[in-house]
Amino acid sequence: MKKRIHLTSIILLALLLVGIALTAFSAYFFTRLDQVVHGDLYRYGLQFNYEWAGQYWAYSRQLTSCLTIAIAIIGIAALFVLIQMRIGKIESTKLVISMLLIIGIGTTSFSAFFFTRLDYVVHNDLYRYGLQFSYEWAPQYWTYARVILGLLGLVIVTNITSIALILAAERTREIRLFLSAHSPLRISSTKLIFFVLFFAGVIALSFSINFTSSILAFIGLGLIFWGALLLYIHPGKYIKQTLLDKTALPSLASLDQMITELGYTGKGVYLPPKYLKNFESNKIYISPQKGSKLPSPEQIQKEEDKTILTNLEGILITPPGAELTKLFEDTLGTNFTRVDLQFVEQNIPRLLIEDLEIAQNAHIETKNNIVHIKIENSIYKNICNEARKLKNIHASIGCPFCSAIACALAKATGKPVTIESDETSEDNQTIDIEYRLLEETEEKKEQ
Repeated sequence: MKKRIHLTSIILLALLLVGIALTAFSAYFFTRLDQVVHGDLYRYGLQFNYEWAGQYWAYSRQLTSCLTIAIAIIGIAALFVLIQMRIGKIESTKLVISMLLIIGIGTTSFSAFFFTRLDYVVHNDLYRYGLQFSYEWAPQYWTYARVILGLLGLVIVTNITSIALILAAERTREIRLFLSAHSPLRISSTKLIFFVLFFAGVIALSFSINFTSSILAFIGLGLIFWGALLLYIHPGKYIKQTLLDKTALPSLASLDQMITELGYTGKGVYLPPKYLKNFESNKIYISPQKGSKLPSPEQIQKEEDKTILTNLEGILITPPGAELTKLFEDTLGTNFTRVDLQFVEQNIPRLLIEDLEIAQNAHIETKNNIVHIKIENSIYKNICNEARKLKNIHASIGCPFCSAIACALAKATGKPVTIESDETSEDNQTIDIEYRLLEETEEKKEQ
């Protein structure tokens, strides 16, 4: 099955490859500058001496080591992006990429720092060993120096841009650093990266004061600026979740009250397309009492436009998750009636985590007509908890999120679906849902 590659991942990969290329070019131009020092300068009176050469070589090795590490780190980050594009969401992948890029910013900054120290050796120490200034060698040296510093600056900019792109895509993600039995501590990825950038900037500024380096000073100020900026980037997840809760719960309460007044106690059955005239619609059949039989497709189709079925015992209602299912279909670019259960298993987790960003992690497993779904840190967790207080909703229909998954399963499998269980972990972060796919023989039995 062909996988969808997101534009964000493509842009991120392109930025990382550009960063690798810029770092490699800076290493190349450094070799050219090194040839000027160890070739041309000897023709202008420079005398070789281990006193200046040892210091020069030390800074050169540190510079090249930092550039090599920067290329390796950015390459690893690009590899993570390729893996993500190839097989889908990997837990904490984008956080790992962000941390790698922050390390890459640090190593690139140190490369610039060591280059300034090396440049200080050339423009100060070497004149004490016979070097004569000349505009024949100086312009070439200055050109290479400016190119190297410019390229290193661009590498830092591309890395910061990549981190900003990741944060924009992951604005609702939270990173759990550790759990306590009584009060779990949670910190957002935005704040985590802020602290890293901020302290890296403070360290760079400290070095700039100690070594009187304007380059390190600008790098430090830039890191602190971006860190402070990211601190004020609020994802708005709390506001969205609050609005979601306040708008969805009254409708569920009204639906629960209607079922209670009608006295219907049967389990809700999500009907597949064969039971409906409109294959793209979603319906739930609820019988008056437990043990009632599910009507045939022909019987339901005759009264599909009604809520209370006059010729049949039961009610036929639109699921609370019907519109969410349509959103799933629009995002995936297909209708669930055209796919199978395998498609749902492969694409729903990525849809929830990456495309719609309504869960931090998701896993689907099917065994013996039981579909088990585990959702972590979903924005629907509060609604699911409140829905459990509504007896008829919890036992028969489910919250909008559970309902939407049930609609998708009914369409994709072509079988009636019931919600067997819906539980939340003690820390209210994980939702476990079990759906049953009814076989042909089960449809004729008492539900």
